[in-house]
Amino acid sequence: FPADHGLDLAEKDFTVNTVAGAMKSFFSELPDPLVPYNMQLELVEAHSEYPHAPECPFPPDQSPQGSMVSRQQRVNLMTSENLSICFWPTLMRPDFSSMDALTAARSYQGIIDLLIQQCPFFF
Repeated sequence: FPADHGLDLAEKDFTVNTVAGAMKSFFSELPDPLVPYNMQLELVEAHSEYPHAPECPFPPDQSPQGSMVSRQQRVNLMTSENLSICFWPTLMRPDFSSMDALTAARSYQGIIDLLIQQCPFFF
């Protein structure tokens, strides 16, 4: 993908697991996590104050491509919560050697869940 941004995955014969694995690999190989370390503490604090976001105010046709997976949850069973469980460790890359990171794990997952649910607002 970095070599060809016009790559159409739909016309390739890749399994869903292959595409998801490639995405996780791409994000894990970035020099810094997608959610920068310097923002993570603030996000955890904000999430602890407001753990549940209101419904997304944007109609589905205005949502970015990234949310299409969770909008197909009846077929693929990938709710925003399931996606966040799969992707939060890769997107945030916490240092699991510290007790703080282990304690905040549920918050990290919730933050990614909210980012997926509210993607039109954030992205």
